[in-house]
Amino acid sequence: MKNIDEVLQKLIDEQDFLKGIQGRIVDNYDIMIQNQRQNADNHEMVIQNQSTIIRNQEIIVNNQMNIVHNQKQIAQNQVTLDVIQQTQTHLLNLVNRISGNEESIDTTQNFVANIRKASEERRKGQNLNESLTL
Repeated sequence: MKNIDEVLQKLIDEQDFLKGIQGRIVDNYDIMIQNQRQNADNHEMVIQNQSTIIRNQEIIVNNQMNIVHNQKQIAQNQVTLDVIQQTQTHLLNLVNRISGNEESIDTTQNFVANIRKASEERRKGQNLNESLTL
């Protein structure tokens, strides 16, 4: 009988041991399920972040296109201003001739260049973004 009692006790011990392992397996499955839920939540966050990044990249591209457009406009304005200055210089030379002050076009151009240089000197150190300097 002693042998049967020992065998039974051994079986009970092994059953308890197996029950403990099964309990840890269930706990591990619960942890795995929680991890999968967290992964799903993280994937949603990644997708949202990627959407935000794509929108920001679209904004950056639009801003770059606007910058290029503005640079083209600035270049066109510079050409227009150069034409206006040349026309004004020519007209000033003609007005001087009509008023009896004969001078070469080079002299008139130097006069306009000196006016421009003096204007630039007055603006040195001024913040051109302020409304008073425009």
